[in-house]
Amino acid sequence: MPKPIDIDLEKVVLDPQYVEFEWGNKEVISRVFSVNPATVTKWIADMRDNPKFRGYVINPTHRIVLINKVGFLEYAIWLQENRYRR
Repeated sequence: MPKPIDIDLEKVVLDPQYVEFEWGNKEVISRVFSVNPATVTKWIADMRDNPKFRGYVINPTHRIVLINKVGFLEYAIWLQENRYRR
């Protein structure tokens, strides 16, 4: 019988390079991008209001929110480029 693989979850949580995922919840996105969870919640609301980023946030149920990692990064870059525009 093969020996089970030991995974150090603290290492996975702290280093985004160890995490391979496409979609994650608010907590995962907060940890991977080192952003406060309240900021993630606000940005998700802004992403839903913007047609360009709406597809990167999905709600399979009323309690579950999934955010696309690449889409969140694109939104953060978009925020940087449009910081002073009204």
